[in-house]
Amino acid sequence: MAETVERRIRDAEDSIREAEYVHGERVSNIAVLAKLYHAMIYCLFALFGIKEIGSLTHADLIDRFDRELVREGVFDGKFLDALTTAYDLTHECDCAHMRQPDDGEIERLLPLAREFVGKVRERLAG
Repeated sequence: MAETVERRIRDAEDSIREAEYVHGERVSNIAVLAKLYHAMIYCLFALFGIKEIGSLTHADLIDRFDRELVREGVFDGKFLDALTTAYDLTHECDCAHMRQPDDGEIERLLPLAREFVGKVRERLAG
């Protein structure tokens, strides 16, 4: 794996570990969700070999993931669902009024994000 891609995967794995720690400490479901979301976004950066996001948005990356990898059957749609759920919850226009994800949402997203990071690592390793 190229250095940039490997760094993004390590960033994703670190984010998963941080999410698990924060979740275990019962600090904040918003903080857990943010870590899970960033882990999945780092994976998209790795998959598409993106060093800097430039003028792209996270929505652009998620759309590209859908078009090129989910619809083509490379990745299961459950990962797209996890990404869009996390995106929707983390991209509220007013963070002060952002809805707190409930425990059920975190319990559903945590294993999906963990699995996604593993699948991306496997795919990039060949």
